[in-house]
Amino acid sequence: MVRRDPRTGAEWVTLAVSCAVLALVVGLIAVQFRGGRSDAAPRAEVVGQERTVGGQHFVTVEVENTGDATAANVQITADLVIDGETTSGDQTVDFLAGHETERMVFVFDDPPSDGALTVAVTGFAVP
Repeated sequence: MVRRDPRTGAEWVTLAVSCAVLALVVGLIAVQFRGGRSDAAPRAEVVGQERTVGGQHFVTVEVENTGDATAANVQITADLVIDGETTSGDQTVDFLAGHETERMVFVFDDPPSDGALTVAVTGFAVP
């Protein structure tokens, strides 16, 4: 029969740390499976001030997915109404993960401050 030397202190510490890390990983996986996930919920809003460059007016829009699930093909529309005439623009974000934020810029020929600018998410797919 072969006799083994007793474990050293470093081996015991390594074993304890390894077990703690493994327990943490298993615990996090269990929380992910047990915790409820909210559906995708993208929203859009104008951020910052409009900029004018070369006669064009740039408006920065931030799109945030406030849900946990991913939203695909998020369609964002900006409508500018001045004196009863509407100018529209739309853009698409391919994928927006849960709690992710994207910025985009809409460009208008007329100053948005001269009318009513509305920005909205008009649709998205659930991958």
